[in-house]
Amino acid sequence: MTVNPHLLILETSAILQTDIHTWKEIAKLGNCWLPEIVAKEIKNIAEGKAEGNESVARQFQNIQSQLNWQITPIVGRHPDLVLKTSQNLSRKAKLNLTIAKSAIGIAKAYPHQRVILIADEILLRDRISQLNCQNLCAIPSAIARQWAKTNKLPPIVQKLVTQEGNDPDNTELAYELNANLNAKSSSPSNLVDRDSQTSSPSSNAKPKFNYRQIALSLMKFGITATFIVTVLLVGWRLVQPQQFQQFWKKTGLPPLPKTIIEPIQPNKT
Repeated sequence: MTVNPHLLILETSAILQTDIHTWKEIAKLGNCWLPEIVAKEIKNIAEGKAEGNESVARQFQNIQSQLNWQITPIVGRHPDLVLKTSQNLSRKAKLNLTIAKSAIGIAKAYPHQRVILIADEILLRDRISQLNCQNLCAIPSAIARQWAKTNKLPPIVQKLVTQEGNDPDNTELAYELNANLNAKSSSPSNLVDRDSQTSSPSSNAKPKFNYRQIALSLMKFGITATFIVTVLLVGWRLVQPQQFQQFWKKTGLPPLPKTIIEPIQPNKT
């Protein structure tokens, strides 16, 4: 049984800046998914609640069930996709950031499938390429449509095929994932658990020692011990000066200055 190894994700502009013919062509390439935020954005535009091509959005809403595109809640994590508190992103930038998180999440959840984000936003495609994910890439909708017409893989998708190597388990695993695609996409809890396991450190990892902290602790201990010994010796000298002098001579250490050995005598008037 031939299994289509391609899993395609579409972002907002790839839908609103194209037409029904492009959508149908893309649907031939493999399983097509819409991130939840994309589906919500298109619905809001179709209902006039957000800015965008309202007529195209309504047309897509009407034909979406025929295309059999699935809506996915998957959102992944990546160090380069962390929104810093100091960043003040626009609404569009935040939308693209969430789409990128969805793409990396799907790529992690299905490592043996080629995940292709179809995006007409250049900055979004550039961000995906910078993630350096082995089974993820991004192409514009025009390239996707040409791919569907010619049945010839775009160079960037061909690169994913080359990176796969000759792993005999790829076909079998792809079939298993493809067979359970519908069930997994409707179970957000499983996908969230899998992503958290991928991003969290192993429980069997060996602890890392903080040598700087150990050195500081030893230094503090040495200073404290020296202070305590000094206080004890000074107290001994004041209470039993003769025994102290005998002890000090036995240690072989240089003699103490007279100002320390002999207490200061009060002046007689």
